[in-house]
Amino acid sequence: MLPQHLKQIRVLMLNDKQNLERTLFRLEQGFELQFRLGPSLQGRRVTLHTNYPLDGQRFERHNFRVLPWNYPTGREDDSDKFCSLDLQVAGSYEYYFGYGDTERSGSGYIVVDPVLRVGPDLHVLPLDCITIQTYLSKCLGYMDDWPDRLRVAKESGYNMIHFTPLQTLGESRSCYSLADQLTFNPEFSSPGQNYSWADVGALVEKLKKDWNMLCITDVVYNHTAANSVWIKDHPECGYNLVNSPHLRPAWVLDRAIWHLTTRMAEGRYEAKGLPANITNESHLNAVRSVLWQEVFPQIKLWEFFQVRVDGAVDQFRALLPNLAKTGGEKGLRIIQDPNYRRYGNTVDMDSALETFVPHSPSPQHVEDCCGWLREKLNALNEEQHEIMKQHQEKAANCIVGNIVYEKNPLVTRYFTFPFQDMALEQEMQLLDQPGKACHFLAHNGWVMGDDPLRNFAEPGSNVYLRRELVCWGDSVKLRYGQGPEDCPYLWAHMQKYTEITAKYFHGVRLDNCHSTPLHVAEVMS
Repeated sequence: MLPQHLKQIRVLMLNDKQNLERTLFRLEQGFELQFRLGPSLQGRRVTLHTNYPLDGQRFERHNFRVLPWNYPTGREDDSDKFCSLDLQVAGSYEYYFGYGDTERSGSGYIVVDPVLRVGPDLHVLPLDCITIQTYLSKCLGYMDDWPDRLRVAKESGYNMIHFTPLQTLGESRSCYSLADQLTFNPEFSSPGQNYSWADVGALVEKLKKDWNMLCITDVVYNHTAANSVWIKDHPECGYNLVNSPHLRPAWVLDRAIWHLTTRMAEGRYEAKGLPANITNESHLNAVRSVLWQEVFPQIKLWEFFQVRVDGAVDQFRALLPNLAKTGGEKGLRIIQDPNYRRYGNTVDMDSALETFVPHSPSPQHVEDCCGWLREKLNALNEEQHEIMKQHQEKAANCIVGNIVYEKNPLVTRYFTFPFQDMALEQEMQLLDQPGKACHFLAHNGWVMGDDPLRNFAEPGSNVYLRRELVCWGDSVKLRYGQGPEDCPYLWAHMQKYTEITAKYFHGVRLDNCHSTPLHVAEVMS
């Protein structure tokens, strides 16, 4: 530790209601950071919290401690008092402060830069001097040959190598679609060899010591390969039709489009101007016509959002003889069925009874009220039909847009279907078989122009229904929930993956960062 008179000091002024989560404060190891009160906080009893750990303690992102105030003059004077941190551990840390009954009246983050050392003498490699070369790991061949292939980067003056993931790849062989996050890709082992992560660590250490080069790799938290064995054993780790029933209408549409594709390939739409080989604009228009004339009317997606009118009216009629003030609000409310069954929506009977009150208990007045309710429910169902028509319009546009650049099939499927194809009507029956519906997993992808902080697979999003996803058909989107208690296996699996990666490499790049849930990235880091 440097003597006090040689220590670099940086000052961060705290101001009321100032949230600096989007401001980057970079600091170096060995610096002292002092938090001082700005004019808006003078005279208030401010409490400052941080998750920067005490000396010798392990960092826990959600474990905050209160920093004590220092009074250089010996008097409790707000003008020069400060809290300080002696920054010795690299990482990203949070602080927040409050006063009185307000726990948080401001917050922010600091980043303590790492000190990178290379060579036998462990000399410092400044961060601003990093020159990095990416290698597509799957193209490196057997590990025996890696030193010769990597030497090109060394001789070209690079001082850091970025390896795409070295884990076992999925069937698409995409660099970022991993079949097993925990195993070293066996394709890197030549006949008679069985290389492991320990061999990777030895190579990384050799490059650091002998070549003055550091090595980093990627972590992929957002998805796993669709053919991952563990996702078949633990389908709760993805978005399926059991844990995410709001996706049921989108799955029905996805299967209908798949069947349209197979029928087109068989030439069954040639009489309608739609051949198996789509080559011009008229064929695209024919696709749109078939969607509106056959596919949408057949699958009736609006029914997932409508009320069974006769049943609701019968329930209402049975309640009327015992009518008492319900305390409900006037204005009929439709309650979405959480299981998304056809005509599964219900009516808030309290609001119905407040809205449609008979003048007397006479049968005629009761029937009048029932008639008014029926009329209103039919109108609400029609509204849902119109909303679904808008979704279908968007879906049709997206389907046609995908066909323009997708060679085969018409469009990428949005969900896995690990069974033999059957008639669409038979497939619809699988919706009510949880043991099978749990294996219909949503693929991952990205949404053009969408908010990256919004999870497009969660309830409230219509991305899959409107076919707005640019889909990665080789990968399944992972479902973390709000914490480990929501999906224990997934969190434990990814923690092991993270620990393996951090053990053998000097740094990591977060792939698909823009849509990785923030709380997942925080915990894993």
